[in-house]
Amino acid sequence: MNSYLSHLGTKIRKKLRLEPSISELDPYLADKELFFRAPPITPELLRAIKLISPQFHLRPTEESRRFWELNQNGLCWGEYEALQPFLSHLGSPSKVLDIGPGMGRSVVFFKNIMDWRETPFHLYESTGKTTKYTKAGPRFDDSFCGSLDLLGTVLAHNETTAFEIFDAGDLGAKLSALPGPYDFIYSFFAVGWHWSIEHFLDEILGLMTDRSIGAFTLHPRYKGSAELDRLPHRMLTFRRSWPRERWSQMVVLAKTEEALATVA
Repeated sequence: MNSYLSHLGTKIRKKLRLEPSISELDPYLADKELFFRAPPITPELLRAIKLISPQFHLRPTEESRRFWELNQNGLCWGEYEALQPFLSHLGSPSKVLDIGPGMGRSVVFFKNIMDWRETPFHLYESTGKTTKYTKAGPRFDDSFCGSLDLLGTVLAHNETTAFEIFDAGDLGAKLSALPGPYDFIYSFFAVGWHWSIEHFLDEILGLMTDRSIGAFTLHPRYKGSAELDRLPHRMLTFRRSWPRERWSQMVVLAKTEEALATVA
């Protein structure tokens, strides 16, 4: 009953565009150790978050800042708990690629929980003015809606170092223009979620070695693809921090079965 009432309350808040409440977060994830720390929500940051995550009706208040902080940190924990066996098997990567980092939550989290503080992270993002999302749909080269300036600001707030931001606009929206290879490539709620993963596979594989792994969130509408089926991969589910008791799907893929073979 409590779960139902919480879900109903979340739906009502979204419908009425009310400020989200911390009580709507999954308590298991909200209580986890805090690695990602949100700065004060300035008008500029608020606009950037709304562009990337239009489902959040945040306000420039401490309640909204804390909600966003706990949601972002909790979401990282859900993803990490699903990926942990693969990351442990991978070991210490020489270089990591984040496709669509948003405000950098996963960069901060991985660098701290995996002790990858000095590991070079390449962040593939671009500044945009409109949100052009699909749901497991086609790829658009002009669909970026991030803010490179604010991405740098949030990472600085978290005292994050050893990263480099690559403007996708300057690279012609071509992943192949990045200076790979990478041992770990991931995209959470971007490639695979908004744009179906098969549109990116050739470029992603070109940035991987035989020991590399990639992790990508899949939208519930994703129906599978022949391109992915031909690759060694594992389907995972992970717990989300908001709404409560919501789970999502992720795929971990590699160029060789050996990269995944020792992981059940």
